[in-house]
Amino acid sequence: MMRRFVLPWLAMTGALALIALAPAVAGAQTVGNFSYGQLQSATVGASGCGTNSAGEPAIHVSRADNVFLGSEQGLGGGSQVWRGLGAVGGAGASGCGLEYRGQPNATGGIGLSGGDIDLALASAANSSGNYNLYVSSLNLGSVNVAHSTDNGTTFSNTPLQIGVPLDDRPWIAAFGADTSLLTYHDVTTSDIDVLRSDNDGQSYTQISQVIPPTDYKSSSNEIGNVVIDHANIPSAGNFYAYQAFVAPSSSSGSHNNEAFVGVSSDGGHTWSDQPIPCSVASASTDLNHNFPNVSVDPAGDVWFAWSDDHNIYTAESTDHGQSWTCSPAVSTNTAQAIFPWLAATSSGVDLVYYGAPSTSNQTWSVYFAQNVGGSWGTPQQLMAVHKGSVCESGATCTTGRQLFDDFGVDTDLNGWAHIAFSQDSPSLGGGHATTSAISRSRSESDANR
Repeated sequence: MMRRFVLPWLAMTGALALIALAPAVAGAQTVGNFSYGQLQSATVGASGCGTNSAGEPAIHVSRADNVFLGSEQGLGGGSQVWRGLGAVGGAGASGCGLEYRGQPNATGGIGLSGGDIDLALASAANSSGNYNLYVSSLNLGSVNVAHSTDNGTTFSNTPLQIGVPLDDRPWIAAFGADTSLLTYHDVTTSDIDVLRSDNDGQSYTQISQVIPPTDYKSSSNEIGNVVIDHANIPSAGNFYAYQAFVAPSSSSGSHNNEAFVGVSSDGGHTWSDQPIPCSVASASTDLNHNFPNVSVDPAGDVWFAWSDDHNIYTAESTDHGQSWTCSPAVSTNTAQAIFPWLAATSSGVDLVYYGAPSTSNQTWSVYFAQNVGGSWGTPQQLMAVHKGSVCESGATCTTGRQLFDDFGVDTDLNGWAHIAFSQDSPSLGGGHATTSAISRSRSESDANR
């Protein structure tokens, strides 16, 4: 099983960027119907292109069409957040249009944390009319959650001590005005622990584990993200939550060759682990490249994506994970494809991943694909982000870690995609990590999402 402890940033190289369709602006670039550029991190409150030293970003769009992007600088280096209030895609969008908001988990001016960042947005407005923003980040042996009730203008911090001395890869999802779930890999047991907050992220209590301790998968798995269904409520006070992971298909297996989804219908208190039988690969194949990813659309349909280190595959369930239909390989025009991320909407599904057209002398690019009407279209190659091999072994990597372990996509209410990704440098000559962003204009297939 792969372990992913994050070393201080000086041990890493990579870069953070964003994508959107827009007229050219200083420092921004365009490809196809996308605008992208590296985000500045020099001045809090300012936007525009510039430089940053963050990688492995997450991106989400609120129900008020506010875009939030977070990225990390490694343990002890802190995390960074950008925002775009009403920053929808379209003709006015810019890859450098997000405003830098500084380090959300800083205490006394010191960044702290800085590993394995994730973001979540509330599904109902708070008393101020805003949607709470949660930023989770690994902090040595524990997890720090910063939360904002004012659209990222200010943040409060909750350092968590449960699971000390070692936690790994936290993920966070939110429900209603003030509830959130935090899941992470418990390094002591290898299980997936679940914590819940019902007070705007001010405190968290462990309420469950996704996998029963007596199940062989509890000690042999690789965690993915957690999501919450905001539209389909099973009973008063409860909600559906879905936790992605991969594990061996049998107790005798030594490779994570099958995809699973932990399903909770009571707000994270209890879980049933549903296999995705059509995902099973050969006994010597792992599906954690990197990471397995789950998304749920407003109809309650659950989508899952994974990589076998060669291709990206997806699966769909319309009955809360009880049964699944798998797609053929989505990554039809690359020799290697990794790091999938999904955004399932009411009119289709967006998918991003890193792909390379060959297995030697590789140049990696961001790829974008859509499933509209029940089938995946041909993936679109966007911008190049890295030249050379990619190491997926976390802190044990000695080279090839510039893309880190994941990136993300989300859509605004008009269906425009917003993508955050890591890269080397625009010249592909290597260098330190940076974060960039992409926004795009709506195509006909995006309408009415």
